[in-house]
Amino acid sequence: MEDFESAVHVSPLKYKLFMRRRFLPIFIATFFGAFNDNMIRSGLVVLIAYSVTKGIPLPMQPEILVTICGALLMFPLILFSSITGSLADKYEKSRLVVYAKIAEVAIMALAFFGFQTTNIPLLMVVLFISGCHTAFYSPIKFSILPDHLSKEELLAANGFMAGASYIAILFGLIAGGLLVEYPGNLIGFAAIGVAVGGLAAAWFIPPSKIAHPGIKLDWNLWRGTRQILSYATMDKKVWLPIVALSWFLLFASVYMSQFANFAQGVVGANNQVYILLLTVFSIGTAIGSLTCDTLLKGEITAKFLPYAAGGLSLFTYLLVLVTPYPHVPLLDAWSFLEIPQNWLVMGCMMLVSMSGGIYIVPLYAMLQANTPTQYRSRIIAASNLNDAVFMTTSAVVSALLLSFGFGILDLFKIIATLNLFVVWYARKILR
Repeated sequence: MEDFESAVHVSPLKYKLFMRRRFLPIFIATFFGAFNDNMIRSGLVVLIAYSVTKGIPLPMQPEILVTICGALLMFPLILFSSITGSLADKYEKSRLVVYAKIAEVAIMALAFFGFQTTNIPLLMVVLFISGCHTAFYSPIKFSILPDHLSKEELLAANGFMAGASYIAILFGLIAGGLLVEYPGNLIGFAAIGVAVGGLAAAWFIPPSKIAHPGIKLDWNLWRGTRQILSYATMDKKVWLPIVALSWFLLFASVYMSQFANFAQGVVGANNQVYILLLTVFSIGTAIGSLTCDTLLKGEITAKFLPYAAGGLSLFTYLLVLVTPYPHVPLLDAWSFLEIPQNWLVMGCMMLVSMSGGIYIVPLYAMLQANTPTQYRSRIIAASNLNDAVFMTTSAVVSALLLSFGFGILDLFKIIATLNLFVVWYARKILR
């Protein structure tokens, strides 16, 4: 493998990562995992939304069930982060990834049965178990990178991981919505196949050094949560990036959760345009993530952070300004693209998401580089917990504002205005 790398030394350093066993297997395993989570969630949401036409009995109103689906993925991160972070610090990480992927195959086999029988309660249980699996896997996938990569490679690696995560989410959401409509339980077969592919990749992850084998696992969730938060807050070089990362996930969740309402109620377009806008946002985040290493030349620094944070607000304000009045009847994708003003909408959305990609990648690298090795997984677990709290707060506050008569564009303006404080916060991180 190393001989092959030397033969292609003309390639940029960051693309050589895909030729290295210490990066490619964890990249593939992570991509497949994110894809599967979102495919299952999307397929379940479609089943719930069209339950009446399909003759599927529901225990409660579809709108309530869809809302619960989002919570089922977030709640395990809040509940179990203290345990999952400790496990990742106590045991060898590559083996933990293999165990996680074996569990994923079992989870997707259960999902296969749920889709085969259109059993909505069972699929919601599967979604919760999948959220528990994500809570277990997430600290490992970020804490293992510094074990195998040099400091100069961390920025590029995080760029690839962040960009691929958004593309995996996009592909998973689209695949779930499409495959669930096909006969023969195609979505169930796809879920198992992707999980097996992730397991195969996990076998090739090199062993890593155990971070802290002597720690004792604390099964008291409340006490354990307080402990990992104390590790995360003991150094400003660690805590400031954690809060800044959680803020972006809150910001992005406002966008992504409202794309369907934005497409239909604000622009006046159908589900095709919703998929188009989701694609633009995901690709923009991936582009921003991938170009970050080029902009910073491999240096782990926050020098572009204030500009990226400012871009989030600036281009959101521009998006609000260029958004046209609702069109009647609803536009399909081609009709939407025939209107020149809508290209400005997509352009602003692309710039918002590119700013987000440039914003998050240095923060991930800073968090990994500045965290003590023996606490790294637990601190990343604390970051995941913080992310879940921020995103849950976003969903609750957005729902309240919409119930009080605020519109989607009002939400965008509010989040852009609040983000101006993050520009100041980013300057604090830079100092």
